[in-house]
Amino acid sequence: MSRAPIPTYTFALVVVKLGRKIALIRDEKNGRAWSLPGGRIDVGEELLSAARRYAANETGLSVELEGVLRVQHTLVDGGEARLRVCVVARPSDDRDLKTVSDAHSATTQWFSREQLTTLSLKSKEVKQFVDLALDGPVYPLSLLSWEQ
Repeated sequence: MSRAPIPTYTFALVVVKLGRKIALIRDEKNGRAWSLPGGRIDVGEELLSAARRYAANETGLSVELEGVLRVQHTLVDGGEARLRVCVVARPSDDRDLKTVSDAHSATTQWFSREQLTTLSLKSKEVKQFVDLALDGPVYPLSLLSWEQ
C-alpha cells in the first residue's frame, strides 16, 4: 500500500562571507530585522541554483558556494514539512553590495560577528549559522546529492 507524499516546502539560506565579515539583509517584511539571504525554492528549481539566486537578488553579489552548514527537516502543523538547507558562500568578484532598496531587500551590509550582538536579528539562528560559517564545521557541497 503506497502512502501519500508529505507536502514539503524547501528553503535555501546563504551565509555570504568576505574574510570574517558576513552580508546580512534587512527588508520591510521582517520588521526591519536583519537576516540571511534566502527563501523558498521555486517549483522545478535546483537547490544550489536557488541559493545563488537569493544571494544575487538580495545582496547584489554573484557568489561561489563553498559548503553546507546545515540541513534541517521540520514537521509543521497539518502534516506538512519544511526542509531548509543553509550553505556558505563567498563573493565571486569584487563588486559592492547593492545599495538600492527593491522588492528583495531594503538594506544590505557587511557585519563582523561582534556587531551581530547589537543588531535586531530575524531569529537566533542567524548568529548560529554565522558562527558555523566562521568556525565550522562546513561540509562539502557533495554532501548534497540527487537521485538518479
